[in-house]
Amino acid sequence: MDNLKLFMNLYMYELELWLNEHSDDVLDISFQSDEANTDRPLKEFLQQIIKNECNCISKLKCVKYIDLYDYDGQQYRYKITSNITNAIVKRVYLPDEIPDVLKRQLKLRKNAVFTNPDLCIAIDIDGKTEYETIELKSTKKDAIPGSSIQQVSPDEWVIFVKHEGNFAEITVGQYFHAINAKMQFPDRSPRPQVSFSELQNWNYSCRQYVGSVISYHLPNDELVKYELLTDWQNVLAKRWAEIVLDDNPKRNESWFNNNLRKFILEFLNVYDEMSLDDKEDYKKFLENIIE
Repeated sequence: MDNLKLFMNLYMYELELWLNEHSDDVLDISFQSDEANTDRPLKEFLQQIIKNECNCISKLKCVKYIDLYDYDGQQYRYKITSNITNAIVKRVYLPDEIPDVLKRQLKLRKNAVFTNPDLCIAIDIDGKTEYETIELKSTKKDAIPGSSIQQVSPDEWVIFVKHEGNFAEITVGQYFHAINAKMQFPDRSPRPQVSFSELQNWNYSCRQYVGSVISYHLPNDELVKYELLTDWQNVLAKRWAEIVLDDNPKRNESWFNNNLRKFILEFLNVYDEMSLDDKEDYKKFLENIIE
Protein backbone atom coordinates (compact mmCIF):
# COMPACT_ATOMS: atom_id res chain seq x y z
CA MET A 1 0.00 0.00 0.00
CA ASP A 2 1.59 3.28 -1.09
CA ASN A 3 1.69 6.52 0.91
CA LEU A 4 -1.30 8.02 -0.90
CA LYS A 5 -3.54 5.07 -0.03
CA LEU A 6 -2.31 5.09 3.57
CA PHE A 7 -3.03 8.81 3.78
CA MET A 8 -6.55 8.32 2.42
CA ASN A 9 -7.27 5.61 4.97
CA LEU A 10 -6.25 7.96 7.76
CA TYR A 11 -7.69 11.15 6.31
CA MET A 12 -11.15 9.81 5.46
CA TYR A 13 -11.43 8.36 8.97
CA GLU A 14 -10.43 11.79 10.32
CA LEU A 15 -13.05 13.46 8.12
CA GLU A 16 -15.73 11.07 9.40
CA LEU A 17 -14.87 12.01 12.99
CA TRP A 18 -14.99 15.73 12.17
CA LEU A 19 -18.32 15.54 10.36
CA ASN A 20 -20.03 13.58 13.13
CA GLU A 21 -18.74 16.05 15.71
CA HIS A 22 -20.33 18.83 13.65
CA SER A 23 -23.46 16.97 12.53
CA ASP A 24 -25.64 19.98 13.39
CA ASP A 25 -23.93 21.84 10.55
CA VAL A 26 -24.94 19.03 8.19
CA LEU A 27 -28.60 19.58 9.12
CA ASP A 28 -28.40 23.12 7.79
CA ILE A 29 -27.79 21.77 4.27
CA SER A 30 -30.68 21.82 1.82
CA PHE A 31 -31.12 18.17 0.78
CA GLN A 32 -32.99 18.18 -2.50
CA SER A 33 -32.99 14.45 -3.17
CA ASP A 34 -31.99 11.16 -1.62
CA GLU A 35 -28.92 10.90 -3.82
CA ALA A 36 -26.05 13.17 -2.89
CA ASN A 37 -24.57 13.07 -6.38
CA THR A 38 -27.46 15.32 -7.51
CA ASP A 39 -27.24 17.53 -4.44
CA ARG A 40 -25.01 20.52 -5.03
CA PRO A 41 -25.48 22.08 -1.55
CA LEU A 42 -23.91 18.99 0.06
CA LYS A 43 -21.02 19.09 -2.41
CA GLU A 44 -20.41 22.77 -1.73
CA PHE A 45 -20.60 22.23 2.04
CA LEU A 46 -18.04 19.44 1.94
CA GLN A 47 -15.83 21.41 -0.41
CA GLN A 48 -15.57 24.20 2.18
CA ILE A 49 -15.13 21.81 5.13
CA ILE A 50 -12.36 19.82 3.46
CA LYS A 51 -10.60 22.94 2.22
CA ASN A 52 -10.86 25.09 5.36
CA GLU A 53 -11.68 22.95 8.40
CA CYS A 54 -10.39 19.41 7.92
CA ASN A 55 -7.62 19.30 5.35
CA CYS A 56 -4.97 17.22 7.12
CA ILE A 57 -4.33 14.56 9.74
CA SER A 58 -4.89 15.95 13.23
CA LYS A 59 -6.88 13.73 15.59
CA LEU A 60 -5.20 10.60 14.20
CA LYS A 61 -1.68 12.02 14.29
CA CYS A 62 -0.70 9.41 16.88
CA VAL A 63 -1.43 6.46 14.56
CA LYS A 64 1.82 4.61 13.87
CA TYR A 65 0.63 1.63 11.83
CA ILE A 66 -2.21 0.45 9.63
CA ASP A 67 -2.82 -3.30 9.70
CA LEU A 68 -4.69 -4.97 6.86
CA TYR A 69 -6.03 -8.50 7.25
CA ASP A 70 -7.05 -10.36 4.10
CA TYR A 71 -9.83 -12.95 3.78
CA ASP A 72 -7.54 -15.67 5.11
CA GLY A 73 -6.57 -13.63 8.16
CA GLN A 74 -3.09 -12.86 6.86
CA GLN A 75 -1.77 -9.63 8.41
CA TYR A 76 0.00 -6.90 6.46
CA ARG A 77 1.45 -4.01 8.51
CA TYR A 78 2.18 -0.57 7.06
CA LYS A 79 4.12 2.12 8.93
CA ILE A 80 2.73 5.64 9.02
CA THR A 81 5.57 8.05 8.27
CA SER A 82 5.82 11.82 8.64
CA ASN A 83 5.31 12.13 4.87
CA ILE A 84 1.82 10.74 5.41
CA THR A 85 0.84 12.65 8.56
CA ASN A 86 2.18 15.92 7.12
CA ALA A 87 0.31 15.60 3.81
CA ILE A 88 -2.36 18.21 3.20
CA VAL A 89 -5.42 18.63 0.97
CA LYS A 90 -4.66 21.78 -1.01
CA ARG A 91 -7.71 22.01 -3.24
CA VAL A 92 -11.19 20.52 -3.64
CA TYR A 93 -12.85 20.46 -7.06
CA LEU A 94 -16.58 20.30 -7.70
CA PRO A 95 -17.57 18.38 -10.87
CA ASP A 96 -17.77 21.47 -13.10
CA GLU A 97 -14.47 22.81 -11.76
CA ILE A 98 -12.26 19.89 -12.78
CA PRO A 99 -9.88 20.93 -15.59
CA ASP A 100 -10.01 18.89 -18.79
CA VAL A 101 -6.41 17.75 -18.39
CA LEU A 102 -7.22 16.38 -14.93
CA LYS A 103 -10.37 14.67 -16.24
CA ARG A 104 -8.26 12.86 -18.81
CA GLN A 105 -5.83 11.80 -16.09
CA LEU A 106 -8.65 10.47 -13.90
CA LYS A 107 -10.25 8.69 -16.84
CA LEU A 108 -7.04 6.84 -17.72
CA ARG A 109 -6.67 5.34 -14.27
CA LYS A 110 -10.31 4.31 -13.79
CA ASN A 111 -11.17 0.69 -14.61
CA ALA A 112 -14.78 1.62 -15.30
CA VAL A 113 -16.89 4.01 -17.35
CA PHE A 114 -15.77 7.52 -16.40
CA THR A 115 -18.21 10.07 -15.03
CA ASN A 116 -17.39 13.33 -13.30
CA PRO A 117 -16.78 12.59 -9.59
CA ASP A 118 -18.80 14.38 -6.92
CA LEU A 119 -15.56 15.73 -5.45
CA CYS A 120 -11.93 15.57 -6.48
CA ILE A 121 -9.27 16.47 -3.93
CA ALA A 122 -5.70 17.55 -4.65
CA ILE A 123 -3.25 16.27 -2.03
CA ASP A 124 0.32 17.46 -1.47
CA ILE A 125 2.23 14.34 -0.43
CA ASP A 126 5.76 13.05 -0.95
CA GLY A 127 6.73 16.33 -2.62
CA LYS A 128 4.12 16.10 -5.37
CA THR A 129 0.40 16.58 -5.97
CA GLU A 130 -1.87 13.52 -6.11
CA TYR A 131 -5.59 13.36 -6.85
CA GLU A 132 -8.37 11.28 -5.32
CA THR A 133 -12.08 11.23 -6.16
CA ILE A 134 -14.90 10.98 -3.63
CA GLU A 135 -18.49 9.82 -4.15
CA LEU A 136 -21.28 11.38 -2.05
CA LYS A 137 -24.49 9.66 -1.00
CA SER A 138 -27.32 10.80 1.22
CA THR A 139 -30.52 9.18 2.41
CA LYS A 140 -33.40 9.69 4.83
CA LYS A 141 -33.77 5.96 5.41
CA ASP A 142 -31.02 3.52 4.48
CA ALA A 143 -30.59 1.79 1.13
CA ILE A 144 -30.73 3.67 -2.16
CA PRO A 145 -29.85 2.78 -5.76
CA GLY A 146 -26.12 3.14 -6.33
CA SER A 147 -24.22 4.07 -9.42
CA SER A 148 -24.45 2.05 -12.60
CA ILE A 149 -22.36 -1.08 -12.18
CA GLN A 150 -20.32 -0.08 -15.22
CA GLN A 151 -19.32 3.14 -13.46
CA VAL A 152 -18.45 1.66 -10.06
CA SER A 153 -14.88 1.85 -8.79
CA PRO A 154 -14.88 -0.48 -5.75
CA ASP A 155 -11.97 1.30 -4.03
CA GLU A 156 -13.35 4.82 -4.48
CA TRP A 157 -14.04 6.63 -1.23
CA VAL A 158 -17.63 7.51 -0.35
CA ILE A 159 -19.12 9.89 2.21
CA PHE A 160 -22.57 8.64 3.20
CA VAL A 161 -24.93 11.01 5.03
CA LYS A 162 -28.08 9.84 6.80
CA HIS A 163 -30.41 12.67 7.78
CA GLU A 164 -33.94 12.85 9.12
CA GLY A 165 -35.61 15.58 11.13
CA ASN A 166 -33.17 16.94 13.69
CA PHE A 167 -30.69 14.10 13.38
CA ALA A 168 -27.79 13.46 11.02
CA GLU A 169 -24.91 11.02 11.07
CA ILE A 170 -22.11 10.34 8.65
CA THR A 171 -20.15 7.24 7.79
CA VAL A 172 -17.16 7.13 5.46
CA GLY A 173 -15.48 4.25 3.66
CA GLN A 174 -14.74 2.69 0.31
CA TYR A 175 -17.62 2.24 -2.11
CA PHE A 176 -17.32 -1.53 -2.14
CA HIS A 177 -18.18 -1.77 1.56
CA ALA A 178 -21.38 0.25 1.08
CA ILE A 179 -22.85 -2.21 -1.44
CA ASN A 180 -25.43 -4.51 0.13
CA ALA A 181 -25.37 -7.03 -2.76
CA LYS A 182 -28.98 -6.26 -3.72
CA MET A 183 -29.57 -5.40 -7.34
CA GLN A 184 -32.85 -4.48 -8.98
CA PHE A 185 -33.75 -5.73 -12.44
CA PRO A 186 -31.98 -3.33 -14.81
CA ASP A 187 -33.72 -1.10 -17.31
CA ARG A 188 -30.39 -0.18 -18.89
CA SER A 189 -27.43 -1.03 -16.65
CA PRO A 190 -27.70 -2.63 -13.20
CA ARG A 191 -27.40 -0.38 -10.16
CA PRO A 192 -26.43 -2.32 -7.03
CA GLN A 193 -27.93 -0.79 -3.92
CA VAL A 194 -25.72 1.07 -1.50
CA SER A 195 -26.69 1.23 2.15
CA PHE A 196 -25.75 3.61 4.94
CA SER A 197 -26.06 0.86 7.55
CA GLU A 198 -24.04 -1.54 5.40
CA LEU A 199 -21.08 0.83 5.39
CA GLN A 200 -21.55 1.88 9.01
CA ASN A 201 -21.76 -1.74 10.21
CA TRP A 202 -18.66 -2.63 8.18
CA ASN A 203 -16.78 0.17 9.92
CA TYR A 204 -18.02 -1.00 13.33
CA SER A 205 -17.03 -4.63 12.80
CA CYS A 206 -14.02 -4.43 10.46
CA ARG A 207 -12.29 -1.16 11.31
CA GLN A 208 -10.58 -1.02 14.70
CA TYR A 209 -8.59 1.78 16.28
CA VAL A 210 -6.60 0.58 19.30
CA GLY A 211 -3.59 2.41 20.72
CA SER A 212 -1.54 3.60 17.77
CA VAL A 213 -2.84 1.04 15.24
CA ILE A 214 -5.79 1.12 12.86
CA SER A 215 -6.78 -2.34 11.62
CA TYR A 216 -8.99 -3.36 8.71
CA HIS A 217 -10.39 -6.91 8.53
CA LEU A 218 -11.97 -8.34 5.37
CA PRO A 219 -14.87 -10.75 6.10
CA ASN A 220 -15.47 -13.76 3.87
CA ASP A 221 -19.11 -12.88 3.32
CA GLU A 222 -18.02 -9.99 1.08
CA LEU A 223 -16.93 -12.39 -1.64
CA VAL A 224 -20.46 -12.25 -3.09
CA LYS A 225 -19.96 -8.51 -3.64
CA TYR A 226 -16.84 -9.19 -5.68
CA GLU A 227 -18.84 -11.54 -7.87
CA LEU A 228 -21.50 -8.87 -8.24
CA LEU A 229 -18.97 -6.30 -9.42
CA THR A 230 -16.85 -8.62 -11.58
CA ASP A 231 -19.59 -10.74 -13.20
CA TRP A 232 -22.98 -9.19 -12.50
CA GLN A 233 -24.56 -10.99 -15.47
CA ASN A 234 -23.76 -14.35 -13.88
CA VAL A 235 -25.24 -13.14 -10.57
CA LEU A 236 -28.48 -12.18 -12.32
CA ALA A 237 -28.58 -15.48 -14.21
CA LYS A 238 -28.26 -17.43 -10.94
CA ARG A 239 -31.00 -15.36 -9.30
CA TRP A 240 -33.34 -15.89 -12.24
CA ALA A 241 -32.64 -19.63 -12.15
CA GLU A 242 -33.58 -19.64 -8.46
CA ILE A 243 -36.87 -17.91 -9.29
CA VAL A 244 -38.00 -20.43 -11.89
CA LEU A 245 -36.81 -23.41 -9.81
CA ASP A 246 -38.50 -22.23 -6.62
CA ASP A 247 -41.34 -24.65 -5.84
CA ASN A 248 -42.77 -22.40 -3.13
CA PRO A 249 -43.15 -18.95 -4.72
CA LYS A 250 -44.48 -16.03 -2.75
CA ARG A 251 -47.82 -14.43 -3.49
CA ASN A 252 -48.01 -11.08 -5.25
CA GLU A 253 -44.51 -11.31 -6.67
CA SER A 254 -43.29 -8.76 -9.18
CA TRP A 255 -44.48 -8.90 -12.77
CA PHE A 256 -40.97 -9.83 -13.84
CA ASN A 257 -40.92 -13.10 -11.86
CA ASN A 258 -44.23 -14.10 -13.41
CA ASN A 259 -43.05 -13.16 -16.89
CA LEU A 260 -39.79 -15.05 -16.38
CA ARG A 261 -41.75 -18.25 -15.66
CA LYS A 262 -43.82 -17.70 -18.82
CA PHE A 263 -40.63 -17.25 -20.82
CA ILE A 264 -39.16 -20.49 -19.44
CA LEU A 265 -42.30 -22.40 -20.35
CA GLU A 266 -42.22 -20.99 -23.88
CA PHE A 267 -38.53 -21.84 -24.20
CA LEU A 268 -39.00 -25.38 -22.87
CA ASN A 269 -41.79 -26.03 -25.37
CA VAL A 270 -39.36 -25.28 -28.20
CA TYR A 271 -36.39 -26.98 -26.52
CA ASP A 272 -38.33 -30.21 -25.93
CA GLU A 273 -38.94 -30.50 -29.67
CA MET A 274 -35.20 -30.53 -30.39
CA SER A 275 -33.20 -33.68 -30.95
CA LEU A 276 -30.39 -34.53 -28.52
CA ASP A 277 -27.80 -33.39 -31.07
CA ASP A 278 -29.64 -30.12 -31.67
CA LYS A 279 -29.83 -29.48 -27.93
CA GLU A 280 -26.10 -30.01 -27.57
CA ASP A 281 -25.34 -27.81 -30.60
CA TYR A 282 -27.61 -25.07 -29.24
CA LYS A 283 -25.88 -25.13 -25.85
CA LYS A 284 -22.48 -24.80 -27.52
CA PHE A 285 -23.83 -21.97 -29.69
CA LEU A 286 -24.93 -20.02 -26.61
CA GLU A 287 -21.61 -20.59 -24.87
CA ASN A 288 -19.73 -19.28 -27.90
CA ILE A 289 -21.70 -16.05 -28.37
CA ILE A 290 -21.73 -14.99 -24.71
CA GLU A 291 -19.38 -12.05 -24.22
